[in-house]
This record gives sequence, structure tokens and C-alpha cells, in this order.
Amino acid sequence: MNRYIISATSLLCVMSASAQFDQSISVEGKYVPEVIRLDRINAFPRQEKFSLETTPLSYDATGTTASFAPSLYPMPAMGWRDTRKISNNRGYLELGAGSWLNSTLSAGYRFIQTEKSVLGLRLQHNSTSLWKPNLSEATGDTRQWRYDEALGIYGSHIFDGMGRLDAAIDYHIGNFNYYGFNPVWFQGNAPGMPAAPTQTLNDLSVRIGWQSPAATDNISWNASVGTRYFGYRRMYDIPDIRVNTPMSYGVASLKSTRETDVFLKAGVVFPTSSKSSVGIDLDADLVAYSGYDEGKELNPLFSPMKPDTYGMFTLTPYYRFSIDRLNFRLGVDVDIAAGAGKKDDRYNLFHFAPDVAVDFNGGPARLYLHINGGSRLHTLAAGSELDYYQQPFILNTTPVYSPLDGEFGASFGPFSGFSAGLGFAFKILRGEYLGGWYQQLLNYGRYAYGTDLPAGLLQSLEGAPVNYSFLEEETYNVHGYSLRANINYDLGSIFKISAQGSYQPQKGETGYFNGLDRPRWVASIKAQTNPWKPLKLSLAYNYRGVRNAYIYGTYHNDKGFNESVLTAYRLPDVTSLDFGASYSFTDSFSLWLQADNLLNRKIEMLPGLPSQGIAFAGGFSVLF
Repeated sequence: MNRYIISATSLLCVMSASAQFDQSISVEGKYVPEVIRLDRINAFPRQEKFSLETTPLSYDATGTTASFAPSLYPMPAMGWRDTRKISNNRGYLELGAGSWLNSTLSAGYRFIQTEKSVLGLRLQHNSTSLWKPNLSEATGDTRQWRYDEALGIYGSHIFDGMGRLDAAIDYHIGNFNYYGFNPVWFQGNAPGMPAAPTQTLNDLSVRIGWQSPAATDNISWNASVGTRYFGYRRMYDIPDIRVNTPMSYGVASLKSTRETDVFLKAGVVFPTSSKSSVGIDLDADLVAYSGYDEGKELNPLFSPMKPDTYGMFTLTPYYRFSIDRLNFRLGVDVDIAAGAGKKDDRYNLFHFAPDVAVDFNGGPARLYLHINGGSRLHTLAAGSELDYYQQPFILNTTPVYSPLDGEFGASFGPFSGFSAGLGFAFKILRGEYLGGWYQQLLNYGRYAYGTDLPAGLLQSLEGAPVNYSFLEEETYNVHGYSLRANINYDLGSIFKISAQGSYQPQKGETGYFNGLDRPRWVASIKAQTNPWKPLKLSLAYNYRGVRNAYIYGTYHNDKGFNESVLTAYRLPDVTSLDFGASYSFTDSFSLWLQADNLLNRKIEMLPGLPSQGIAFAGGFSVLF
């Protein structure tokens, strides 16, 4: 399964900018295509993602992975967690608050820290509760509120000559309202209706794994097992968009989907020489669903049925060798699925994709070619990475299949502080999901307000298009390319600047899927200076341009019949200018200030999801 990476405007991520957090390491692994998590665009409260796919790393026994970035390292528009920030201290505490009653708390402590054993606890809180989106007169007093709490316990132990055992338990609870909900349709029909429906999500993961010692003259292996539970508290009945009068609105009558994924990940490597090896990886998932009110009488247009339990596992045999500066990997992904998809349209039993990587390190110049693909599970947990406010149910469990997902490019430098890179990526996706715009579903199944609609769309009562893809979880095939470039100049503590961007033509099924908003242009410029040791300053500009969310709209064709056509809904560009500053009084204590979206651009992250404007925050960080 692909790992999800954020790409958006800067988030008020807060963590100490002291020297201990300036370290980063690269993690070897498969090429990870860019996927955008839009819920973090200009949103101070953030959802913690507990990845169940992280390969155990050798530094687990000596340091704690900090799952957040320093405040002076603004969130890049191109990627997230492409490096890991490592704390050498045993504990940390970070507290911050800002406008709209945005707040954050990060804390962690390693109770055991030896050369062989680690046991620690981490805590993350983020919230917001005062901002008013002002969508209409009916929602004039509606505020966006969201609370995310995350708690994790992790540990590892090295057994001499045998390997390392590591385990983790992570729990995340989110409580929020659908702040883009506009009850104008229901005024006078449902007295006492809440200004915005509320929701709770629960996300629990447990994992235990074993990693044998790496060796060039002996077999090595790894294995981990675990489970992840992801579920919502409720879903809301919706009006019937086929008739003139809205139906009743069920405030809390319906259960929501609860999802349980039991997984196994394993791999074994057989060395064939000091420079080559063969191996095979296994990735297996069994996914089950519960929580559906199948016996209750629902809206006749909208009666979700519980998906069947299904399973999928991937075998990846490969051959790998290195010659001087050249590293080569040749493999193939074999995906085997059973029971996935709808009953009358099951996902095929077998799917194949390449697993190829060629890397050449020529010193000041480096070349790479990565060709991947495979099946990605369509789950509630995966959907929340793309849209925090997604629909709280799932109708179709068909995985997304990529027969080809690759990139090749080159990087150069550094030369006297300069470095640069160029890349070309191409991706084919079959059955990519359009997204479930749940707030729009609550709003009588309509588009966001004030949009310019394509001519010819079948109109509902208030001139908005009828869109049944809200209910059907529509998918589409999309293929396209992306051109990437980056340039960096580093004068150490005096001055650092980096710029990166990408261009990908986007039009319907032709384009490079880089998030539900499908931007044509993505760019980021970051500058940082450390004029004297205690003080750090940073300035960042992020841009996502020519954005469109795609859904199926209903047209009248020439013969008088309705026809479902893929339709683009234009989203405003994301532009954000962000500033950060921190002052370290000691190696363990610092104060920080952050100002995001200084241009005060108010945009929609996704249809019906307006964002806050300019936001300020400040706080302190303690390492101990």
C-alpha cells in the first residue's frame, strides 16, 4: 500500500528549533508517489497518522522519532516526512496557542533508554474552536471546532546476535463538527436542528515486529503483525434530492462504518554474493466491517449496505545487486485479492506491477529510475489521509490499481553550497476514487456555494447540479505525467534557501493524480537564517495553482436522456506566505512565534471546506 504524504500550505507545526532537531536521515525503501492530504492545509490542529507500514530502523534503540517538524521548518508543498527528525534528548514538551483558539501540545518521554532497550511514551494534542466560516445567514454563529488527541507507547529490545524486537500501540481520537454544513434547506421543516452535525472518530493500531541482524553472508528476515481499527460514531440521514421537499433529517439514528484491518508484513533476503541478493516480501491484509444499521428504514435513495470481509496479499520477489556506484533492484508485485469490491463487480484475483529501482551515485551527480505500481487498499483509514471530513461510511472496497507508477531524474551538487535536481514522473491509476464530499451530501447533495457551473448540467431546485457520485463512491481512470525541479543554496547558519516545484497537466482523466484537488502547479520557496546562535528566522511561500475537484455530473444528452459525465469543480488557488521565529535561551529551552497565511487568503481546501485566514501562534519548547 502506498504511504500518504502531505503536500499543502504551511501548517503551524510546532516543535523546538534547537540544534537537536536539525538532524535528518534518509530511509531506504520503495519510491513513494506524492499524494496530498488536504485536511492539513493551513490548519493548525493536525491529525496524527500512525503508519502501520514503517520498517523498523536501526536507530530505534538510540533515539525517539519525533513525528512533527520544528516550527522553523515550514511544511513543504511537495512532501511530508521525507526525512525523520530525531531527538537526542530523553524527553520533550512543546506547548503553543494562537488565534481562533488554535492550540497544540506535544510531549514525550523515554522511561528506558539503553544501548539495547527503549521504552517510551508520546502524546499529541491539537485543537481549534473559535473560527467562523460565515457560509450563510443560517450559519452565522457556526464555528469550526476540532479536537485531536493522540497517545502512543513504543518499545524495542536488541537480543545479541539474534535481532531486534519492537512494538507500538497508538491511539487517536478526533472530535469535530461538519462546519461547512448549511441547513438552509431545512429552515422551518426541522425546528431545533443543530447548526452543524458533530462526529467522532477512533483510530487504534497495535503492532509487534522482529528484525534479524543484517548480514552479507547469511539469511536475514523480518516480520510484523498487527491490527488497525478505524471507525466513526454516526452518520446522518440526508434529504432525497429526487423530490422537491427534503426528507427528515436523522440527527443520530444511524451507525457509521467501523473498519478493522489485520495485517502481516514479512520479508526474507538470501545473499548470493557480497554484492547481490535475492529476496521476497509479503504484505497481507484482512479487512472487516461493522456498524451498519441494516435493519432500519433509511432514506430510499441512500441505504448503505455493509461491505463483505475481504483479503489481499502481495508477494514481491526481487533480485538486487550493487557494482561500485550502481545499485539495481529488479522485482515484480503480485497482488492476490479475494472478496474485494461490490458483490456484482469483484476486484480481479490477480494484478501485477513492476518493482524496479536503478540508482547511480556519481559523486556530484546522481541518477535514478524507479518503476513501481500495485494495488492500494481503499479503506476509511486511507480516505481520511486525503480528506479528514470524508463521508463516515464506505460503499465500495475495490482497491485502486496502478500498473505503472514511476519516476526518473537526476540531482547535482552541492557545489559551493548549490545543489539542484530534475525529475519526470508518470502514473497510471485505475479505479481512483473521486472522494466523498460528505458536507456537500448533507447540503442536499449540492456543490459548494457560489460556484460557476458548467453549461448543460441537470439542475436541482436552487440551480445546483444533481450529483449522484456523492452516493455511489464513483471512481475513474486517470493517467499523466509530472515535471519536477528543485534548487538549493546553503551558506550554513548565515543563510539557506530552497525552491522546488512541479507541473502536471490536468484535464479529466488525463493528468497526474496528486491529491483530490489535482493542482496543475505546485511550488514552494523557503528561506532561513540564523543571524546569531540563539535566534532563527524563516520565511516560506507555498503555492498550489489551477486546482479542480472532479465529480460526475448529470447532463441532458441530445436524445433527452441523462448522461453522467466527469465534471471539474474549480477550487481557488492555495497561496500562503508564512513566517517563523524562535529564540533558544539554553540548549533545552526556547520560545517560538509563527505567522501563517500572512496574505490572508481564504480558500476552500476541498468543496465545502473553507479554511481560516491569517493565523498567529506562539509557545515554548523544553527538552529534558
